[in-house]
Amino acid sequence: MVPHIFADNLRDAYFLQGYVHATLRLWQMDFSTRAAEGRISEIVGAKALEFDRIKRRKGFAQSASQSVETWKKFPESYKLCEAYAAGVNYYLDQMSDKDLPIEYKLMNFKPERWSPYKSSLFHKSMAEVLCGRETDVELSNAKLKFGQFLFPEDPEVQDPVIPVGTKWNFSQDSILGMSGNSDDSFIGYLFQPKEYSSSGLGSNNWAVSAAKTQNKFPILCNDPHLTLTLPNIWFEQQIITPERNVYGVTFPGIPGIVIGFNEDIAWGVTNGGWDVLDWYSIKWKDQQKKEYLYDGKYIPVEIRIDTIKIAGSLPVYDSVKLTKWGPIVYSQSKDKKDDLAMKWVIQDKWNFCELDAFTGLNQARTYSDYRNAIKHFPYPAQNFAFASTKGDIAITVQGRMPIKSKEQGRFVSDGTDSNNNWKGYLKSDFNPHTLNPQRGFISSANQKSTDSTFPLYYNDGDFREYRGQMVNRILASEDKWTVDKMMQMQMNNHSLKAESVLPVLLKCIGNYSSNPLIEKLKTWNYDYEKSMTQPVYFEIWFDYLMKLTWDEVYQDTLQRNTAVPSDLVTIKLLNKDSTSLYFDIKSTLESEKSCDIVRMAFDSMAYKIRLLNLEEMPWGKYKDAAIPHIAKIPSFGVEHLQTSGNADIINAHAKTFGPSWRMIVELRDTGPQAYGVYPGGQSGHPGSAYYTNLLEKWTLGEYYPLLYCKQKADLEGKIIFQTDFKN
Repeated sequence: MVPHIFADNLRDAYFLQGYVHATLRLWQMDFSTRAAEGRISEIVGAKALEFDRIKRRKGFAQSASQSVETWKKFPESYKLCEAYAAGVNYYLDQMSDKDLPIEYKLMNFKPERWSPYKSSLFHKSMAEVLCGRETDVELSNAKLKFGQFLFPEDPEVQDPVIPVGTKWNFSQDSILGMSGNSDDSFIGYLFQPKEYSSSGLGSNNWAVSAAKTQNKFPILCNDPHLTLTLPNIWFEQQIITPERNVYGVTFPGIPGIVIGFNEDIAWGVTNGGWDVLDWYSIKWKDQQKKEYLYDGKYIPVEIRIDTIKIAGSLPVYDSVKLTKWGPIVYSQSKDKKDDLAMKWVIQDKWNFCELDAFTGLNQARTYSDYRNAIKHFPYPAQNFAFASTKGDIAITVQGRMPIKSKEQGRFVSDGTDSNNNWKGYLKSDFNPHTLNPQRGFISSANQKSTDSTFPLYYNDGDFREYRGQMVNRILASEDKWTVDKMMQMQMNNHSLKAESVLPVLLKCIGNYSSNPLIEKLKTWNYDYEKSMTQPVYFEIWFDYLMKLTWDEVYQDTLQRNTAVPSDLVTIKLLNKDSTSLYFDIKSTLESEKSCDIVRMAFDSMAYKIRLLNLEEMPWGKYKDAAIPHIAKIPSFGVEHLQTSGNADIINAHAKTFGPSWRMIVELRDTGPQAYGVYPGGQSGHPGSAYYTNLLEKWTLGEYYPLLYCKQKADLEGKIIFQTDFKN
C-alpha cells in the first residue's frame, strides 16, 4: 500500500504528504516528537522524569525553535514546511475521537497540532541517534588507567569511504591554527562497562558505474541499519508534480523523500559517524556552583528553569545550568558527569533551511544539483551515495565538520581555556568526496571517511572496518553486475571477523581438545546463516575471550566509567603480540599468554554449550531477533524472528537492530527500475493488515518492485483507494 501523490506543485504535494503521513502514522509522529521535547512524563507519569530531564537539558526544544526562526528567513522553504504541517492538521480536523490510533486510547492522551517546529524536533532526534555518542568520559578514564595503546584512533587496516590516495584541495595550515587539551584528570564512578566501539552495525550503500553492469546502466543500492521498531521508521511514497517525479522512503514528520530516486538520479545514505559532541570539564568557584573558571576569570553560569509536567502528579521544576560550552546535562548521576558541559553541533545556528537538502535531492538532475542540495545538510554527517542516468557515480561525506586539533574531543576537554573551543567548521566544498573513481564503484559501510592524508582531524571511531572491506572486496570481484546479484550481495552473511580470527583460535587449540565442536568449527565457511550452529559457538567463544583478556579492565568498570578495548585491538594482540602482559590474569600464579586465554575461553564456551544444550541450536534461534513497538507495548511488537546475519556483516542484522530499508535502483534509459523492502508495513495501526505485511519478505531476503508510475494511468487495476483534493 504505497501512496502515489499527484499534485500541481510542490507546495500542494507536501500538503498531501503531511495528510497521508498523519492518516497512517499519526501516533508515531506525535510520540516521537514529544520524546525529543522531553514530554513523555505528561503521558506515562514520573517513571519518565529522568528521560525527559535529559532531553530537555540537551536542548532539543531550543535547537528546534532556533532552526525554525532561521527557516523563516527563507520564505519559499518555510512555506513548504508550513504546507506539510497544514496537511497533518487537515487530517486532525477531520478525525473524531473514535478515529484515534489505539495507542492514544491505551495511554490516555490526544494528538497535538503539527507545526514546522515539530518537524525540526524530529530532525534533532535523528541527530541524537546518529551523532550523539558520548564516549569522551570512558576514554579519558581508560587513558588515565591503562594508557592510550589499547584505544587507538585508527585501525591499521583501512578501506575508507573515499579511496586511498585521493588528493585534497586544501591544507591544514590554510584553515587551522589551533591547539586543544584534553583533561586527563576527570574520572567517573559506578557506571556500567561500555566498549569503545560500536556493535559493528551501521548502514551500507554503494553504486557501480555502467561499465561494471551487465545492462550498461548504473546501479545504486542502500540499506540503512537502525534500531528496528514497529511502526517502522520509514514510510514509502511517490510524489509526482509537473516539475519532478520522485519515489523513495520518507520520515513521517518531515517533508520530502529522504532516500530514493527520480527520472535522473538515485541516492542513498549511511552514517558518517563524525564526532560532533564534546564534553568539557567545568571548574566551579565553590560548592554553590554559580560561577566557573573561564580564561582566568570566574564568570556566572546562566540558569534556565524548565517545567516538567507529570501525569497524575505535580510538575517538577528543573534548573538547567548553561555555560559558554553548552548545558550541564547530568546532575547527581551515578557516573559522576555532573561537572561536564556539552558542546554539540545541533546547538549552532545555520544560515539555511536544513530540509532544503531533501527537497533539493528530490529535484536534482545532475551531479552538480546533488552537490548543491546536500550542502544544506549540517548533521548528522552522512555518506551520500549518488548515481545518475548521465553515467556519474559519486559519494560525499556531508555534514559540518568541526575544525579541531589532533584528538580534540576524543577525551574530556579542559573547560577553563577558550583555546579548546572548535575553530569553526570546514567549508562544505572541502568535505571528503569522489566522483567517478577509477575502480568503477563507490561505497560506504560506516568505515573511516578518508585515509590518514586528510588535512583535518575528525574522530569517527564508532565503527569497525569489516563490512566496508567485504563490500569493496565483492564489488571489485565482479564486472557484470545485475539487480539480482545486488540483492544477493545485500543479503551476504559472510563474516570477515570470523575469517580473520577463527584460524588463530583453532591454531591455539591444536591438540588441546578433542571436543567435536572443534571439528564443526573447522568446517565452517564463516557465514552467519540462520540454520548454522557454528556462529553460536564462535560468538560465545569470542565473548569469553574478550572477558578473560580484559578481566582487569572489566573490574575497573565497577569503580569508574571506563572503556573496554575493541575487538580489533584484541585481534591485533592475538596476531602480533601473543606474550603481551594484557593476556596475563593477575589473580592467578601463572603467567598466561594468548593461547592460554584462548583455551580457557574455549573451555568456558564448551561448558556453556553443554549446560544449555546449545549443540544443535541454529544461529537464527539463538539470536532470537525481535522488532519491538516504539512504546514497548508487547502485543504490538514481533518476537522470535529467525534471521541470518549479524554485526560486522553486510547483512548486519542483530537482535533488534538491522536493515530498516533495502533499496536497489537500476537507472535505465527508459526509466528507473527499482526494488525494495522493509521490516513492517505502511500502516502504524497495529490492527491493520498493512502493519506487518512486508515483514515476511524482509525476513526471507525477498524484494518487491517499486511501482514508479509516470501518470495515473500506470496505476490502472492496482489502486486500493483514492482520495481527491480540490483547492
